[in-house]
Amino acid sequence: MRESLINHTVNLVKINSVIGNEREIADFVENFLKNYVKNVIRYSNSLIAYPDFDKSKKTICLLGHLDTVPGSNDFTGQIIDGKIYGLGASDMKGGLAVMMSLIEFFNDRESEYNLLYVFYEKEEGPYEDNGLEPLLKSFDIIQKSDLVFALEPTNNSIQMGCLGTMHAWVVFKGKRAHSARPWEGDNAIHKAHWLLKKLAEFDRIEYDFDGLKYYEVMNATMCQFSGGRNIIPEEFRLNINYRFAPGKSIEEAKEDFLKFVGGGVEVEFTDLSPSGKVCKDNPILKDFISRYNLKVEAKQAWTDVGRLSQYGIDAVNFGPGDPAQAHQRNEYIPVDNLVKSFEIFSDFFLKKS
Repeated sequence: MRESLINHTVNLVKINSVIGNEREIADFVENFLKNYVKNVIRYSNSLIAYPDFDKSKKTICLLGHLDTVPGSNDFTGQIIDGKIYGLGASDMKGGLAVMMSLIEFFNDRESEYNLLYVFYEKEEGPYEDNGLEPLLKSFDIIQKSDLVFALEPTNNSIQMGCLGTMHAWVVFKGKRAHSARPWEGDNAIHKAHWLLKKLAEFDRIEYDFDGLKYYEVMNATMCQFSGGRNIIPEEFRLNINYRFAPGKSIEEAKEDFLKFVGGGVEVEFTDLSPSGKVCKDNPILKDFISRYNLKVEAKQAWTDVGRLSQYGIDAVNFGPGDPAQAHQRNEYIPVDNLVKSFEIFSDFFLKKS
């Protein structure tokens, strides 16, 4: 299937699918699916595909997003030194290519599991716009999965769970004045000094889940102010990004954040994304890891594993892409990574006689 994997990846990276522009790639994948899979559901620019299910079998879902971040690539579709180049090659069109090659492979072979394939839009944007959410709300078939593999870039390692993430604007109020006469005003920027100092001194907090270590972190990432360079500002807004551990709910994380910043300031929460369950006890996953002696890592970031956990679905990240290549200029994916991912999945899924 090496040639199939290469062809699918090259074809996919040649399609511009920057977030919000997924129609063409969704059309391309839909036309492919209709040649191989009996049941294909199209919702906006997202797709669900599956054969008729055997109720005696467990169900595994393979999931990947169709969109990329904005970017450029000087070698789109080229294969250089065993690497396929193109925007989204590692994040995550290589993973989509593996899914498509598995669909071809099991067109005339029996699987040990019911296989469900999900291709969705708008993963690379705000949490509330994500294209997976309406699929989960509108169709209950994904919830029937006994395990979900999100084919995000992991270099074919298992990445377990994920941090939750939230952003919050902390707002400081002052009084406007001319910068030549600051005593006539109250500098809102200066009022933030204690919080900036507290953030600078904030050390990561370690959480251990049976040997997997996750680190809570909190950082100022953006600021906004009113006025100009010769004006004492009357308002200063500091965006703080809080990454919180698996097992902590959004409400608990909000409470911890408010305790950290204390009173006397306004807080506006935005982009609240849940943490992902560390599902090390899932029997299918335990078999998958042990059979191929796979490396298991903690996911020190957020992925849709967190969203799936909110629906009670066990999920992990496992994909062929190189995480270090995600969102990079002249992004690429090693062909050998694609082959290894396909070989592991196809062997694990194949019905043994």
